[in-house]
Amino acid sequence: MIDSLWAAIGWQPIGWFEYLLVYMTPGLLLLAYFLINKWRERPSEFARAIMKTVGKETSLVDQLKECLVYVIATLCILLGWPAFLIWLPFNIAQQKRNEEWQALPDFDCAPEYLVAQVNPIDAELASYIVDPLGTVPAVPFGHLNQGWANFLAEMTDPTEEIWSFCIPKGSKTGKYQFEATSETRGYARVRDGKILGEFIYERD
Repeated sequence: MIDSLWAAIGWQPIGWFEYLLVYMTPGLLLLAYFLINKWRERPSEFARAIMKTVGKETSLVDQLKECLVYVIATLCILLGWPAFLIWLPFNIAQQKRNEEWQALPDFDCAPEYLVAQVNPIDAELASYIVDPLGTVPAVPFGHLNQGWANFLAEMTDPTEEIWSFCIPKGSKTGKYQFEATSETRGYARVRDGKILGEFIYERD
């Protein structure tokens, strides 16, 4: 069968070196795939400028170490490509999950911090500010009124609900799970238990 394949191609390797090149051909394709992905993930010019500003510019030693890692990785892929070929679908699935995660909005609020569903009118009445000195506009949420209006304007689906929320100090917030340095209160737009937007009006 193999002889028939070589006959169909019109060429047959002679000697171990040519057989090695044939064996490494799929490895070259896998290597190209990984290099293209690595090139896409490279830091932007802005990110490199920021790293340089904060003193995290890559040194010559680090560059040499990185080159050595690339050389070793290249040899591993060229010679051990069957193992990488088995691993490739898992890598693609992981990349897809990472892209979906990156596309998620980064809200401070999470479902566990929701307190109660509220009516927008009741929320405005509870937050109406009256300042005798006139330094704060006499409107709901004062200086944050425009943000509240924008928050309500984004409610285009009648199935959406507005919930009050409270994030205790020290809690993990956002998709990056930073620790809240203060107690945070606000309102969230919710549909089917999923947070679609948030309006923060107080941080203690």
